[in-house]
Amino acid sequence: MKTLFFCILFFISIQAVAKPIVFTEEEKEFIKNTPLVKVGMMPDFTPFSYYIKNTPVGFEHELLNILSQRTGLVFEKEYAKWTTIYTAFKNKEVDVITSISHKKYREPFTTFTSSYYDIPIMIFVRDDFGEYLGIKSLEGKKVGVLKDVFYIKELQKIDNINLVYYDTYEELTKDLVFGKIDALMQNLTNINYLIKKNLYSNLKLASELILPNTKKEDLRLGVIPEKPILSSILQKGLNSITKKEKEALVNKWIGSIKEYKGGHIELNKDERAYLNTKTIKYCINPDGLPFEGLNEKNEHSGISSDYYSLFENILSAKFELVRTENWNQSITFIKEKKCDMLALGMETYERKKYLNFTSNYLNVPLVVATKVDVPFINHILDLEGEKVGIIKGDAFVKILRQKYPSLDLVEVEDINEGLDKVKSGKLFGFIDTLASIGYEFQHKYFGELKIAGKINETLELSMAVVKEDEVLLNILQKAINSMTNDMHREIFSKWIPIKYEKGVNYELVWKIAIGSLIVILLVVYWNRKIIKTNRLLEEAQKDIEEKNKELKKLATTDKLTNLYNRRKIEELLEFEINRSERFNHNFGLAIVDIDKFKEVNDTYGHQVGDKVLKELANILNTNRRKTDFVGRYGGEEFVIICPESDVQGVIKLMETFKEKICNYKFSKVENKTASFGVTMSQRGDTIESILKRADDALYQAKDNGRNKIEYK
Repeated sequence: MKTLFFCILFFISIQAVAKPIVFTEEEKEFIKNTPLVKVGMMPDFTPFSYYIKNTPVGFEHELLNILSQRTGLVFEKEYAKWTTIYTAFKNKEVDVITSISHKKYREPFTTFTSSYYDIPIMIFVRDDFGEYLGIKSLEGKKVGVLKDVFYIKELQKIDNINLVYYDTYEELTKDLVFGKIDALMQNLTNINYLIKKNLYSNLKLASELILPNTKKEDLRLGVIPEKPILSSILQKGLNSITKKEKEALVNKWIGSIKEYKGGHIELNKDERAYLNTKTIKYCINPDGLPFEGLNEKNEHSGISSDYYSLFENILSAKFELVRTENWNQSITFIKEKKCDMLALGMETYERKKYLNFTSNYLNVPLVVATKVDVPFINHILDLEGEKVGIIKGDAFVKILRQKYPSLDLVEVEDINEGLDKVKSGKLFGFIDTLASIGYEFQHKYFGELKIAGKINETLELSMAVVKEDEVLLNILQKAINSMTNDMHREIFSKWIPIKYEKGVNYELVWKIAIGSLIVILLVVYWNRKIIKTNRLLEEAQKDIEEKNKELKKLATTDKLTNLYNRRKIEELLEFEINRSERFNHNFGLAIVDIDKFKEVNDTYGHQVGDKVLKELANILNTNRRKTDFVGRYGGEEFVIICPESDVQGVIKLMETFKEKICNYKFSKVENKTASFGVTMSQRGDTIESILKRADDALYQAKDNGRNKIEYK
């Protein structure tokens, strides 16, 4: 039996190890004397060869890396759309072409390797196309195909189909979306990626394309016939790739037509060395679910656990949990350098003394939990004169005490102690996040406690790193920058499925009714109490629905000026950056700052200062174009986003604003001026980079004497 086991183990190990390549003398000579092999590749053939930011990535790049390591060949890559590299290959301007499929008519100018991947060719239509009943359904229709695609000659033989030729996959797919063509034919992986990337919602898969001599797109390396030895070397390299290595490539890059989420972060040499040599120790709040905590097996669970798992995949990093008894001990450990970082921490003045913070990536409102018979709380000051619980060591303890000194805040060890004391009447209410309280309500406290209202403060969570570790901070910031909204949403919705439903939850009503009948048999008093509780819950639910409408506006609006707030402006900026990348449309950005505004507050007081801010906001809002967005970014700074604009148009608009501000008589202070920093979107921009350029231009305007418009 042991002999059989070792034989099987030996066989498996052989299968997992790359096969050694035996080269002929001619092949060895070729490798020695040919330092570079020119390879033509596409920049838009996802997931085989495409760009993330400015980095070319994909299945074929990793495949070429393997071949380079196995053979000693060095590949010089040239990128262009398919028609261009196909022509260059036929003209012998490159030695090798990737992603070429075998056809008889290509044999005179191509030596083919074996296929390294086969993809089904599909027919895509719009969702209003109607029922697809085979190729005859395309008669009289406009059908988009890529120029020089390998099955083009077979398509041209089909009668009554109007073929429309394209240079790029983006143009092909976009024209189908907007109705310029009726259908398209292309491989499944590439079009599915473009649908996901651009959020196209009106396309559907009609059928697989089956032609007399074509069923799938067989991807091969093509070599010019003048270099048969190169073709032989590449084929031997492909033959050496094991089944396990091939499966790893497919799982990483193709899978279910997926892009490796958040991967491909560009790290510098020091950052890569850091991750290769260091295990990152982190602390959590062990009682902070759904954000983070320890489950019944004493394992890390919750939102931050999913973020750590994601970052382990993205960065190939090694994280190790340092267990603590409570949140206060976690803070102590981080101060004592027993932990390197916290996944979820709110930036405060005190914490900045010993921690550095990434940009915040989770924003969660604070709410008040009370007994169900308490009226809805419209403002935090409605809690004056009542004992209100909050977790000891929470960042908001100091903030709320400074901002609302009249509140009687009682610190508790954890959320369960706080909610239990509300339930028993020892506390009137308990303040925590909507997520945390909602999570506890799903497990207990039903019919006894409710969310009675929202307060103005929002929990803004970042990753926090010990002050001395700048390298780790930069790595984590890059990881956060790489994450899409969908990735955040997927993690958040997994742990916080709480929502307010309209109408009555009848499943819940039945459960309560059955429970009530049992209680009736025991004590009539408790039955009456449950009926009253249900009525109050329904009233509270109606109150919450009304308040949610107000909260939606509050979440995106600056309270003082009624313009968009910083959060909404950054959301709009992210949208415009993505739209600019997708459709190559420029947009402008300007930061406006009131000159010498501190003098207004110092001389006339903050009330007059607030009036000046509101009046300037009104000037910007009433003189903007309909398509522009205006928001207050903070203090006396305002941000203007100008979609679909050129620099001349943006500067002309700023000149209008500048003149209007100069000629306006502000409350008490009479005349004021403003300085303007202007920039235009650039490829590869992030929110931080475009704001930095506009801010630099603003400082230049200030340095040049104020009341100026500067462009950068």
